[in-house]
Amino acid sequence: MYQTRIRSLFATLVFQIVYIVLILMVSRYAMLASFSEPSQLASHSDDVQRMWTTGIRYDLRVAGMLMVPFALLGLLMASSQKTWKVMRVCLPWVFGLLAFIVAMVAISDYYYYQTYHNTFDVFAFGLAEDDTTSVLANMWEGYPIIRGLLSALVLAFVAVRLVKFFIKEKTPHKWNVGFFVLYVLIFIIVLAIISRGSLGTFPLRRGNAQVSQLLLLNKITPNGFMSLSWAIDDHNEDLSFSPVTKAKGKQLEKALGISSIMEKTPKNPWLAENKPNVVMALMESFGSNMLQFDEVGKNDLLGHLRPHFAEDFVFKRFISEDNGTAPSLAAMFFHSPMQNISHSSAQHTKLSGTPFDVYKKAGYKVIFISPGNMMWRNLVNYLPVQGVDAVYDQNTLMKMYPESANEITDWGVPDDYAYRLAEKLLKESKGPIFISILTITNHPPYVTPSRYHPQPIAITPEVKRHAEAQGQEELNIQETYQFATDAFGQFINAVEASNKADSTLIAATGDHQMRRLKAYYPEEQMLDRAVPFYLHIPKKILDHTSWRYDQNRVGSHKDIFPTLYNFSLSDTSYQAIAGRNMLAVEDDRSRAFGYNTTLWIDNKGAYPMSGKPAFYPWKNDSGLEVKKQSQDVAPFQQARQKALPALLRWQINAHIKGFKD
Repeated sequence: MYQTRIRSLFATLVFQIVYIVLILMVSRYAMLASFSEPSQLASHSDDVQRMWTTGIRYDLRVAGMLMVPFALLGLLMASSQKTWKVMRVCLPWVFGLLAFIVAMVAISDYYYYQTYHNTFDVFAFGLAEDDTTSVLANMWEGYPIIRGLLSALVLAFVAVRLVKFFIKEKTPHKWNVGFFVLYVLIFIIVLAIISRGSLGTFPLRRGNAQVSQLLLLNKITPNGFMSLSWAIDDHNEDLSFSPVTKAKGKQLEKALGISSIMEKTPKNPWLAENKPNVVMALMESFGSNMLQFDEVGKNDLLGHLRPHFAEDFVFKRFISEDNGTAPSLAAMFFHSPMQNISHSSAQHTKLSGTPFDVYKKAGYKVIFISPGNMMWRNLVNYLPVQGVDAVYDQNTLMKMYPESANEITDWGVPDDYAYRLAEKLLKESKGPIFISILTITNHPPYVTPSRYHPQPIAITPEVKRHAEAQGQEELNIQETYQFATDAFGQFINAVEASNKADSTLIAATGDHQMRRLKAYYPEEQMLDRAVPFYLHIPKKILDHTSWRYDQNRVGSHKDIFPTLYNFSLSDTSYQAIAGRNMLAVEDDRSRAFGYNTTLWIDNKGAYPMSGKPAFYPWKNDSGLEVKKQSQDVAPFQQARQKALPALLRWQINAHIKGFKD
């Protein structure tokens, strides 16, 4: 009977492996069909083939690893009638549960890519680390949860029925003992091989997913389980800090092509005597991928911000440092490549060289305002540690402006209340003040206050081509985007009409691209990460500083505060890392690039940060699209792309844990 049971068990395991692989393959095909264009794939046919062969190896690895415990347990439990009976009863339901989990991971991975244009990464942990209730509410509203659950349940039911068929008591022809032992050994060896994914020195690893210069193929080669496993590893690493060596820092600076991570603003006696106020707004989803659809009088996405975009400095060849609010906020304000720093083991450690620290030491009052709840990411406790004098969030705003309580959404009160408070603080300030604002309105569920009267919006052909949402939902998204920009524009109007008009710098950028919009890779990969950098500098300050404006200069979040420092502080040292003054008379070539965790740009074009090294030249001199065909990447550029993330991690470890030498 033992032989019969083992043969029945192994047949069941083979079926379950095939079933899991089929689910993951169908998921990969759905992503390939939904997120690629046939014209793209036609010129990458060899890469597509590699994607499938490597992808199936990943699928087999996942399925094999899931089956190993059952194979080993079965070898023991098949020896007894009683334990075998328990296994026969439980196995269909356990494998049904596994099929359900596999299906849900595959479905979730599909919609994660649709939203973030990436498979599961460290940002996925935002579900647990953000306001979980709000995140779940947004998921319920924006995604087909019921349909996904029902699909997964159907696949689980099929698995249960088929496993019951395979695991039946049978009396097949009995094999010779030696042949049976050989069969068991071969099965275990094959199971071990597919669980390892390789016969070589190393198992199938993360680097094996880089099969093409076409980024999509690299993203969907691993399945959701593999991506999730790597995300867990990244998340664990994201929370670890250790001492570093000064020699390593110098080595990374050299590889990046810079002399030092420190810079100093020019000596400017006028600025020293007339320190201006500084306002920096990090705006939710203020992405260039939505702004490209702006049409005056037809699809107005700027509102009262429009005249300021025309009159002031705007850099559009500009990208966010990361692709979520928390990581972009951490990168800009804490110089941290670790988005969880505010609730990590370093949450009580004061960092030097951050914008809060620089302005605090320069004699500024430092303020942080958000219409959201700043218990998010523990910011209400972490910001004061970093030198912020006062943190105002939705709770403060609802007390100051009681009417805002009736307009609260899952994420907070409307943005314009934050701007009203900023305006008030500027008017009342007796000395220089640095105000940072984190907005939240342009976020699911995409609701604007009933008092708001929008400018014309429309679903134009280009909007329709890129929109994930349809009909009224898409119009709501565009109206919310307009409300956010309009509120910021009205704030600028109010400041310009006040007695602080000549002494207030105002800057803004987006934290990441606009969600719910498709991006056609590779030509729109830059646009998919682009955010504008808007900068208002009063004429009186410009008259007392040296500057040159070239709207085609490329940059990213790293360049914002070095620019602000140069127009607000005299003879002041600051940690630039790879950032530079975007309005310098002579651009700093060593730092004249934009960096996003997924993309690098310079005046020549764009370089994906993952996959096989590739370079895509600009499509035209002033646009945001690149050519479809890639070119080779110079070794020096490849070295730079590796050096900067390493340098960012090195410097944060240096601040928190110090030096070994």
